Amino acid sequence: MIYFCADDYGLCESVSEHIDQCINSGVLNKVSIFPNFDDVDLCKIVRNKNIRLSLHINLVEGRSMADLGTTDLIADPDGNFIHRFGGLFRLSIFCGKKLEVQVYNEIKAQVKYWKSILPDGVPFCIDSHQHTHMIPAVFRAMLRVLEDEGITPEYIRIPAEPLSPFLTTPSLYFTYNAVNIVKQWLLKALWLINKKRAKKHKIQTSLFFGILFSGKMDAERVGKILPKYIEKAEKSGMDTEVLFHPGYIDKNGAVPVGKNIVFKDFYLSRNRKTEFESVLKISEGSVR
Repeated sequence: MIYFCADDYGLCESVSEHIDQCINSGVLNKVSIFPNFDDVDLCKIVRNKNIRLSLHINLVEGRSMADLGTTDLIADPDGNFIHRFGGLFRLSIFCGKKLEVQVYNEIKAQVKYWKSILPDGVPFCIDSHQHTHMIPAVFRAMLRVLEDEGITPEYIRIPAEPLSPFLTTPSLYFTYNAVNIVKQWLLKALWLINKKRAKKHKIQTSLFFGILFSGKMDAERVGKILPKYIEKAEKSGMDTEVLFHPGYIDKNGAVPVGKNIVFKDFYLSRNRKTEFESVLKISEGSVR
């Protein structure tokens, strides 16, 4: 199975509407949804039984959902998150135990909210904004929350891209973004740290594609790499997840105000619209 996924549903009306268009017109069959914004509406999506829903744990944008005072390391006195991936990663090195406790409080609040709105019979899937759940202290906290809440997730995203599809496509070597190369290798290194714990908890996941081309997941690049993923996945008996960010905000659209939107420029960028257009163009038949 190939899951074409869109992250960031529920950020605002514009982002969600563009993702809805991809569901209706493209091959999108998985949506990752913010729990901590007030634009979350699952009614449209759950009518489509072919869409896999996933909780998009958010520790970097918007407001904390935990009780004020229980997350002062990661949020300001008003409850707004104050760190990106890099900041949380540094905290995990210097304040690991305290961070784990506070992240546990936050993830638990988000998980409990997600459980309250998830329709009966819909599987529990989970990932995170900016892949922060791959930070070991966050990963441990997430697993503890799931265990304490009695949740056996059907799927947890592990964004550790296999290298062979990229190494065997030399025509793309000079199109890679240096920042994304660093992200790819960091996430792979963090996965090596988390792997033993994941195996103990029998985590179900898939081959993941979407880091090295993040922000530039155009149809041509995906078309060159994805068949190699499909072949690799079939050999290992795994599914494939392909991540897009098609939920863009039009230049003339309303940018959410007062919601601590850290990555506003990214939501307004042309790259987001490119990924939106890519999802509309890609069909399963064109990549097999």
